[in-house]
Amino acid sequence: EYIHICKRSDPHVSKCVRDSVEVLRPRLKSGIPEIDVPSLEPLHLDEITIFRGEPSSNLKAFLKNVEVHGAGDFQITKLKLNVDKNTYRVGVKFPKLVLDGEYDIDARLLVVPIKGTGKFAANITDVEGQGVLTAQVVPRNGHREIDFTSFDFAIKIGDYNIHLDNLFNGDEILSRAAIEVLHDNKQELIQAALPFIQSKTSEILLEAANRITDDLDYDKVFPEN
Repeated sequence: EYIHICKRSDPHVSKCVRDSVEVLRPRLKSGIPEIDVPSLEPLHLDEITIFRGEPSSNLKAFLKNVEVHGAGDFQITKLKLNVDKNTYRVGVKFPKLVLDGEYDIDARLLVVPIKGTGKFAANITDVEGQGVLTAQVVPRNGHREIDFTSFDFAIKIGDYNIHLDNLFNGDEILSRAAIEVLHDNKQELIQAALPFIQSKTSEILLEAANRITDDLDYDKVFPEN
């Protein structure tokens, strides 16, 4: 129901798998509750912890109850399958992501401290991801099944804007200075946060891939000929 049959010997097997994902995309957007695949619209993240410590700057941030809007509008830019190695090279693009949730930040950029706890909202545009999804075929329940074991995923972000409520407990002067520093150091901030965002994204996508293929007979949905 969720996966099209693609023959491993087909020279265009990568296109077949890509077409299968495209057909599945509307279901991913709304979620597939019968196999516990959560909705991508919105995508809920329980928490993300971000930490970096350097002599010139340090960053400790905790995000929770994050709602991501726009993840269901992903576009597949690349999907290439190596049948022998069970690897999938994947490229995706998200034109726009809108996030909101709760934050707790304690940071220092250059000489400016940034502290606060409250609500946050962010707009992110032109998000591109490239990754390698690795799998193994294992005998189980009288047939062979596919287990996805890792997803090495890298993200590039075009631009973003973020708003933090209640910086310095609402002190307008300190908040204004902090917001200016955050804006002037956008690239440094996103580079510090990306490893943690990538790790969380990889975890979510890997779990979703395994739920979609759980209990599927590998040789029926992916026969040799």
